[in-house]
Amino acid sequence: MDAYVSNLERDGEIRPFAEHGHAVVGGAGGLTLMRGVFEPGWRWSKDVAPLAGTDSCQTRHLGYVISGSMQVQLDDGPAMTVTAGDAFDLPPGHDAWVMGDEPCVMVDYSSDATRYARGRSADAAAPDDQYMTLVRRGYAAFNSGDMESLRSILAHDVVQHVPGTSQIAGTYKGIDAVLGYYGKLAELTEGQFRAHLIAVFGDGQGHVTALHQTTATLNGVTRVSRGTILFTFLGDRATDLHQMHEDLPGDDAFFA
Repeated sequence: MDAYVSNLERDGEIRPFAEHGHAVVGGAGGLTLMRGVFEPGWRWSKDVAPLAGTDSCQTRHLGYVISGSMQVQLDDGPAMTVTAGDAFDLPPGHDAWVMGDEPCVMVDYSSDATRYARGRSADAAAPDDQYMTLVRRGYAAFNSGDMESLRSILAHDVVQHVPGTSQIAGTYKGIDAVLGYYGKLAELTEGQFRAHLIAVFGDGQGHVTALHQTTATLNGVTRVSRGTILFTFLGDRATDLHQMHEDLPGDDAFFA
């Protein structure tokens, strides 16, 4: 495997805000990140909205605050403050503004960040197709335990393929069996199993791959792992879910 090194100051793409700061986007090999410098007085609705052309920020942010503080107001949720030392996962649909007299500096490695502070041509459709949107809804429902929403997304004869040799491995056929598998995950981890989306990819033809990070605690041991699910849709229902793991032997040992 080759090594890659890049310098944001030298090699990055600078994206000025309307006022009050700028972002720099750069990367090395498989890593792409954005560093934002948000000066006192910066507010998304004033400084980035004219560039983005949307009513609120539609970028999902995954990152870390280096210095300063920022208030974030979700479109359909509460306000929260992120400050130096905080890691964050912020969904699309929010406004934000700098708090105090110190610039807020943060790094963001979400794949969405590559589109930040950049306009989208008027004739281009939104990044997510209808199936990608359903997958995002499904993950949100899974993490909140919303079985009714999951039933509205999964086909009656859905099949989920779970590889490996652990007690949760197998082929689950039918919606009740699949939901039973989700219930088993919750039971084994005392309701603490979560699958957090990192990125969603689609072909517009009913196939979606979701990259996620799972966290779970079992017998006092916490495991963080990454994997994907390949979804196949027929109409507006998912019919096949093929689960894949970054470290299948490690996951098998955890759920042995």
